[in-house]
Amino acid sequence: MFGYTLPVESALSSRDAMAYRNYYCETCHQLRDGYGVLSTVAVNYEMTFANILLNSVSESGVEMKGVPNKSFCVLRHGIEGSDLMSALAAYTVLITNNSLVDDETDGPDLRSKMGLLALNRAIGKAKRDYPSFQMHIDKGYSALLDAERERCSDPLAMGRLSAASMMGVLGEILGDGFDDDLRDLFLSLGVWVYVMDAIEDLDEDFSENNYNPFLVNADGYTGSKSYVENNIYLFGETMGMCIGDIQSAYSRIRPRIRINGEILDNIIYSGIPASAHRIIRGDRSMSPNVMNAINGRLNRGTERYYV
Repeated sequence: MFGYTLPVESALSSRDAMAYRNYYCETCHQLRDGYGVLSTVAVNYEMTFANILLNSVSESGVEMKGVPNKSFCVLRHGIEGSDLMSALAAYTVLITNNSLVDDETDGPDLRSKMGLLALNRAIGKAKRDYPSFQMHIDKGYSALLDAERERCSDPLAMGRLSAASMMGVLGEILGDGFDDDLRDLFLSLGVWVYVMDAIEDLDEDFSENNYNPFLVNADGYTGSKSYVENNIYLFGETMGMCIGDIQSAYSRIRPRIRINGEILDNIIYSGIPASAHRIIRGDRSMSPNVMNAINGRLNRGTERYYV
């Protein structure tokens, strides 16, 4: 959601850079067509990556190329008949709803309240269109919250719980096509996003007394910069394991990729490691989407823990 699966665009050919932007735009257009203009605030890079990958391994996948229309982008229509993209758009809306509800549950939050009001119709329609998606989200969130209450200090385990709803939804969308290799890749990506967000939000979580697996036993915490430096082995090992799992699963899928191979290679082998270096340096995520401006962060539950 925060740009942890971006390509290194300077290393892409102009053709591939244009294709990537077109997939991002199409992700937005599917939201617009299915759930209204306001729902486009939920467009994000991680769902763009999912669209590119899943369309690239499917025989019926959509190839995006050419020059984007110069008209006002958000008012354009998406590709008709793309059931995969439509379903992913609904999931994006429902995950956005879950994040906003989390923030509102943490305490009165004007930004979250406004976001929920703005997206109320889109959220209701997504729930009606895909009621089983909401069931997967609720089940996964419940398990994640239980682990937070137990003050789990294992960020990888928490990441797997965080990714559980996505596994259920993708399994339903893809059916038998969601094989073990794809499952391993998306699970690893879900863990990666959770871990990166937890590292990036160390200071905010500490100041607001929010749960964070890296802070459970962090006695004497004085700030993320010094904490990461003093525990560089922990953070380096955790991020290295995440990247290794992603690249290992991707290598098994790579021979099946029909299109966009260079874009996906760039993201997996260059973009993801670049994100790790950026977060370790303490830089903020690149190009946050509008949803992040409303929500502020990827919420990891309603529980607050006081240090």
